[in-house]
Amino acid sequence: MHELRKINYYNLFVPMPFLSHSLQDWTVIIKQYNSLSLNQRNAIVQEEKLRENLLKKEKLTGSDDDMYLTCSMVDLNIVASKFDIDPTTVCLCIAPLCKLNENIIVV
Repeated sequence: MHELRKINYYNLFVPMPFLSHSLQDWTVIIKQYNSLSLNQRNAIVQEEKLRENLLKKEKLTGSDDDMYLTCSMVDLNIVASKFDIDPTTVCLCIAPLCKLNENIIVV
């Protein structure tokens, strides 16, 4: 049996597009997320982890918050371009609303 979870729209679709600087409609983001296979979602997560580790090696995590945030946004956009998806879809893969092998259903 599948579990249905009710998600507050504001808590999800305001911070993620803000972080990624996306202007895309949330319905497109959900369609993109649902069209990704489990392997693609895992690859996106791994790519973002790799980029996060590079930022840590550069010691940007504590020195300058503005620079770190800017670099994080750029990284989201780089990963998104590699997979031809919106940066907010990358955010959904990194912080999924459901298990990575599940899809998001809007009712």
